[in-house]
Amino acid sequence: MNAPAAPNTPPGSVSSQTRDLAAKIYVELAGKVMLTATKPNPVDLAKFAYKLAEAFQSIEADAQKEAVAKMAKYDVKVDDMTSWKK
Repeated sequence: MNAPAAPNTPPGSVSSQTRDLAAKIYVELAGKVMLTATKPNPVDLAKFAYKLAEAFQSIEADAQKEAVAKMAKYDVKVDDMTSWKK
């Protein structure tokens, strides 16, 4: 499951949101693995960062859909909010 690309993003390309998240993940991963004895290939590390970013975004989208569905069940009225002030 891939997160949908931005509206102006050509098919097959990566959205700027995915690229930004992947870059943040890459920096974190690179900083940690460069302290280890075995150094991974930077290209493989970048590919892994993109996969993690896409996975995170797809799960985030699913979680947001679930949250919206749950919130739709609640009916908050003005009278309910006045009782919160007490």
